[in-house]
Amino acid sequence: MSGVFEAFDTTTSIVGFGAIALVSMIVVIDAFRYFMMEREVPRLGILPNGGWAWSTTVRYEYERNWANVITLVIMGIMPWLLNPILDIPPLQLILFPLALFGMLILQIVPKRYAVTRDLLSADGFTFDWDRIVWKGWDGGRRVVLQRTGWWLFAPLPLGGSPHDLEQATLRIEAAVTNRWDEIIELLQEEE
Repeated sequence: MSGVFEAFDTTTSIVGFGAIALVSMIVVIDAFRYFMMEREVPRLGILPNGGWAWSTTVRYEYERNWANVITLVIMGIMPWLLNPILDIPPLQLILFPLALFGMLILQIVPKRYAVTRDLLSADGFTFDWDRIVWKGWDGGRRVVLQRTGWWLFAPLPLGGSPHDLEQATLRIEAAVTNRWDEIIELLQEEE
């Protein structure tokens, strides 16, 4: 019977290190994307084609991703709470929360966004407007779009100051309704 438990310990240890490897890989990819943002959105403010680009602060990113931050904190605590039952290897008790902490940091570091006639740039990715579902914005601390084909990961919140979100939503509305030239003309008249 003890052979069964030894095999279980080995299997759970492999699964644990697999989870750590997966989270670490996501952190590395997200970190790479984060460092590419400045290259993808090199200029802030009004863009030559009438678009808008902006950057956020830690506060705005927390407001954008608060649910993710809380989830990551809980996930980092869970192994410690479950350890008396599962007897998790000590190295995993250190590495898993450390990997999650890396992910948490990447959730709240300032980011760059851009809205143009053809594309949305967010989180180091670019999205064509035909791949985004827009349901409007009622004000608030973030704009939430839906990515088509992303299933559970479809929500795409955008953070920023109220002014930046206002400017972005005007342009998002114009891009998804094919009224770009009309909106840009109105914005130029206001200046």
